[in-house]
Amino acid sequence: MRTPELETKRIFLIASHNQKLIIELTQAIENHIRQPTIFVATDGAEALFKANNVMPHVALIDADLEKANGFVVTEKLMHKKVDHSVSVILLTSLPEHELFVDQVVTGQVQFLSHAEIDPKLPHSLVRALNRISVDDASIYRLRFLASQEILFNEGETAESVFIVKSGELSAIKKNKDKNIILGSIKPGEFVGEMAHINNESRTATVIANTDCELIEIPNGTLDLVLFSKPVWARALVATLSKRLKMSNNQLINKIQ
Repeated sequence: MRTPELETKRIFLIASHNQKLIIELTQAIENHIRQPTIFVATDGAEALFKANNVMPHVALIDADLEKANGFVVTEKLMHKKVDHSVSVILLTSLPEHELFVDQVVTGQVQFLSHAEIDPKLPHSLVRALNRISVDDASIYRLRFLASQEILFNEGETAESVFIVKSGELSAIKKNKDKNIILGSIKPGEFVGEMAHINNESRTATVIANTDCELIEIPNGTLDLVLFSKPVWARALVATLSKRLKMSNNQLINKIQ
């Protein structure tokens, strides 16, 4: 089941004079992000020119750029007045002196050395993309998870429900020293809805099996969203029906 209301494309800008690095970053983005739009620049002046024409959502900027280095490019991107802010991943080791302190705290700027790109880039992309507001964040917004990242833990207070757009998650229940897999959650299904319906804390831990893209709906706006989007209401009914069927099957298996 598709949810066409949140199909905004993510725009990326890769700026580096290293062609091998450009190819590596492009492949990484395409592996983890659905249908990205990727622009490439080989120096700072070209990066700023392309950003002036199409502001990216996420910019991966090599610090060692010609014509304007990565720090200068980042500074200029931070001060552009556009429809959306840009998240920047600066491809350099953490500098000895403080730079972009406020932006680092909020996650708008991240530092990632070349040696860390392979293990840490997926999580940096997730953090950068989660800053993007494709709609009124008080109503609903996109949420990204990297593989093996936890969406929420058992016992936590439930503040939102989610619809899975892409990827797959598992619901896990802790029983003493064992983790019992309750089931998988796939695209088109709700997750976290039972805590909202029952007004309880989370009854299970949910973890991403793959890179995931979800729609997060705060509890306070769920009724409004379901009223205005019948396709999402039908998705909720289908999810609840699946949960009920699973519960009935488990009960029958215990009796037998």
